[in-house]
Amino acid sequence: MIKSKIFGLVLTGLAMSMSVPALAGGPGVYTVKGNNGEPDSDYTGTLTIVQTSKDTYKLTWNIAGEKYDGFAIGDERILAASFTSKGSSGTALLVEDDENKGGYKSIWAFRNETQLGIELIAPKK
Repeated sequence: MIKSKIFGLVLTGLAMSMSVPALAGGPGVYTVKGNNGEPDSDYTGTLTIVQTSKDTYKLTWNIAGEKYDGFAIGDERILAASFTSKGSSGTALLVEDDENKGGYKSIWAFRNETQLGIELIAPKK
């Protein structure tokens, strides 16, 4: 009787853990693989996310030695960000990536431009 109750609890725990989606990583250091929205414009770099309050984050990208400073609102699953670099500004949306545990997929654009860039953001190992 006790064994069947324990087995039932274990099965319930497994079922619950399998139905809960993995959350993105939130604060931390990430590797970035992206594309500027044009042929042959792939790039790599890093992204550092620092939580500054319950719902705000500081984001710092370092792409090919160039620094992009950002501010985001949201939670660990979805971040809506603005960023600046060398007098240019833009907007990015980071959404948890179900295929890349602890990471994000992102789209972004510079102000006054029509092309979207994309990024795959993975926890740095």
